[in-house]
Amino acid sequence: MDKYILVPVDFSPSSINAMEHAVLYANAMKCDIKMIHVKRRNADYDPVINYSDYDEVLKSSAANNFKRIIAHFSGKMKGKMDYCVRDGRVFTEVCNQAKYGDALMIISGTNGVSGFKERWEGSNAFRIVSHAICPVITIKYNFVPQSPRRIVVPIDNSERTRLKIPFVARIAKNFNAEMILVDVRNDNKFSTQKKMADAMKAVTVYLDRHNVRYSKETLQVKKSKTARAVIDCAIENDADLIAATSERLDSGWQQFSVSNQQRLVNHSPIPVITIKVA
Repeated sequence: MDKYILVPVDFSPSSINAMEHAVLYANAMKCDIKMIHVKRRNADYDPVINYSDYDEVLKSSAANNFKRIIAHFSGKMKGKMDYCVRDGRVFTEVCNQAKYGDALMIISGTNGVSGFKERWEGSNAFRIVSHAICPVITIKYNFVPQSPRRIVVPIDNSERTRLKIPFVARIAKNFNAEMILVDVRNDNKFSTQKKMADAMKAVTVYLDRHNVRYSKETLQVKKSKTARAVIDCAIENDADLIAATSERLDSGWQQFSVSNQQRLVNHSPIPVITIKVA
């Protein structure tokens, strides 16, 4: 077996739906699954109860829930499933487990965000995407689990955005999915056309070499509207996954600004895989 897929689980329907997706990916990519639950000390804690006792109750409850989940998925999984329980900030503990545990990727449920209200899935999903060093797939709670058949892959003229291609191609090949390469540009100047032609050629040469199916489209759109245009393109193509590239937090995205990254993760009805590059 390969590395494992890490799934943050708070036992909500959203995180269980993420688990359903994780099983599909784990089976196709020949890897195991590790679930992680991060305990939150909330207003339900009664201060008259000894905290160490309360802590044991939380651990015991999580362990029982995990055992039920493992029993439920045991007949569907080809690999192994296990879990861990951590105490702290959700995104920090998840990212640390992925980094030091050498996870292949993270699959996280998300409900997005509404105004300034933070929800477990929404706010933490974007923080996980921003801080994780491995690829992260974020999945809306109501997206029905299914093997990806078409993957929308936005391409700009930077070398960094093309660094996501090998991992996305691996997913496509394992699922026999088609990669829809989307030439995303902000203008149609001759210099832009030339740069994009070179970028697309580099990508298609790689995909041809690895026998990955693909098609090509072009989107000319204002940078601030990129996320919405990509989401619409994915919907029109009946895609099951959108592939994006995230850079260091201090540098932003070449084509996808931080605001576009947030819009993709928080508002796309279609799962988004974000791949961090240096």
